[in-house]
Amino acid sequence: MNVFLSHIDFMPLVYGVLMFIGLALTWYKLCHGKLVSVGLDMFIFWLVFSLHGGSMAGGFSAMIAAALCSLLFPVIFRRAVK
Repeated sequence: MNVFLSHIDFMPLVYGVLMFIGLALTWYKLCHGKLVSVGLDMFIFWLVFSLHGGSMAGGFSAMIAAALCSLLFPVIFRRAVK
């Protein structure tokens, strides 16, 4: 019977890592002048967060959606232009 491991919740750790990745991507884009991409990421985060009622689960899903869009939209648009 392991009492200590049964009460550990890793969700705040995952939440923090995803938050750091999202902030690092945003900072990188701001430093490199990609303001449209930063605005799009912020809009996606706001939209998903507001659709989920402003809860912590909504913030988590909004961070995942913004990070995925931040990583996938440039590839999709680059292929569409070619």
